[in-house]
Amino acid sequence: MAIIIAFGLFALAVVIMLLVFKHNTKKEVKVEQSLDTSNVNEESFQKYAKFFGEIYPHEDKFDEKLNKIYELIKNQHMDDLNKIAELSFCSMPECVLKIKYLENKGLIDNIFIDTVNFKILPCTKEDEELIELYKPYLYGTHVQIADFVGLIDNTGYLNTEERKQKILSDLLYLDKKGLLHGIKIDEVDGKIIYYALEKKKKTFDKETVHCPNCGALNDVELTGKVRCSYCESIVMGSKCND
Repeated sequence: MAIIIAFGLFALAVVIMLLVFKHNTKKEVKVEQSLDTSNVNEESFQKYAKFFGEIYPHEDKFDEKLNKIYELIKNQHMDDLNKIAELSFCSMPECVLKIKYLENKGLIDNIFIDTVNFKILPCTKEDEELIELYKPYLYGTHVQIADFVGLIDNTGYLNTEERKQKILSDLLYLDKKGLLHGIKIDEVDGKIIYYALEKKKKTFDKETVHCPNCGALNDVELTGKVRCSYCESIVMGSKCND
């Protein structure tokens, strides 16, 4: 009887060891994801960069750089921006823009690109909720600030102007954290400019204009307005109606 019990305990121990080994083996298996290049290319990136006022010359190693950035973030979960830029042989502005390009293409998750501390951080729960609130309209129907008033519940019992300011404040907050993709917001008049719409144009209708206050040169859309990068005065395009 003692032999049978001992054998049974031995068999049970073997089964437990096998289960633990199987579990640990599963944990150690890492599924490496490769970059889907069917929807990304250098021409597409250069158009995206131009939308944000950046110009990058043609380069032979574009695919290699983009793949490296994707691998470091997606597979290695690297959060050090300086290291990512170094290992992908990119300047910091180029690296940040290529990360935003990958986000815009939906190839990496929403992340906060902290360019002060040079870190990539996951979204907070609050930020994710804010993104989810506005995402259907920003990326689905490309609406403007005033349109949101009729689309989003007035949970704070604010009047129309207060709601517009709240919406603009929310979007500027997300934009400054790098959590909006393919979008620019004109802080002067609250206009949202969408890359998805602008890229359909043959050219981005911009011109270089002298600031009426200090004379500094600023790039501005023909029909838009910006704040002077030197004195904060309003600079208007030649076809701006107001």
